[in-house]
Amino acid sequence: MQSLDEQPPEGLIYAAKPWTATSIAAVAALDEPPPGLDYLLEVELAHDVLEVWSSWRDGAPPTAAEKCEAVIHYAEHDAYLDVRH
Repeated sequence: MQSLDEQPPEGLIYAAKPWTATSIAAVAALDEPPPGLDYLLEVELAHDVLEVWSSWRDGAPPTAAEKCEAVIHYAEHDAYLDVRH
């Protein structure tokens, strides 16, 4: 997730399951999914997830691990990662 800012907003994030901070991941178009990777989330939505994460934590920037955790949580639960988590 460290290079998320460098990805096109219309891109889709794909990652190897089980999704973890160390999963192989790639950004590609809908009609070009990388072999062996599963759809995780849209790049634009991942940006939204991280903005909400930060705003719920008084503007604190997430670490790389926290970025991954927040995006994976949203992808799996269709919900933002609660502050108490």
